[in-house]
Amino acid sequence: MNSAQRMDHLGTFVSASDKVLADIKRCIARVQALSAQPFETAQAGVGILQALRSETYEDLNQIQHEHLILLAAHWLLAEDVCSPSTEWHWNPRQTGDEQEPDLRGVQGANTVVSAEVTTSERPVGVIDSRMRKTLAKLARTDGVKFYFVRTEAMRKRANTKIARAGWPITVVMLTT
Repeated sequence: MNSAQRMDHLGTFVSASDKVLADIKRCIARVQALSAQPFETAQAGVGILQALRSETYEDLNQIQHEHLILLAAHWLLAEDVCSPSTEWHWNPRQTGDEQEPDLRGVQGANTVVSAEVTTSERPVGVIDSRMRKTLAKLARTDGVKFYFVRTEAMRKRANTKIARAGWPITVVMLTT
């Protein structure tokens, strides 16, 4: 089985966008329910904050990741990197393995594009070291390679790492 088959089929952009919107609504509803709980003591308030963190942290990260993957696919089509007939596969919840990018565009049996996305804002600490690992992984994938970011700081840092390593990766900054 090729790795595109392990990835989720993106389907239509409308259905994928509907999935992201449903995830957002579910997450916001949970935040609203948790934050509506009354409290009178610091201990009770901290308990609510702990519940907010434990019950929404993953969604806060993953939903933004899903959304940026969709924006990346739209950008690739709008910039004529891929044809409208491209079949899209994704790992919306960052569940890919060492061979799987966040987004893969396939035409027939050929991977035409591989992309990674990050919603991180600043390349410091763990984010910086994770960026290098992600770019190294992306460099080993098939097709034209793109790394999508949200901030100028991440764009600059990624370009520095890519230039030093000599990887054939294009960094694109998208606004969300």
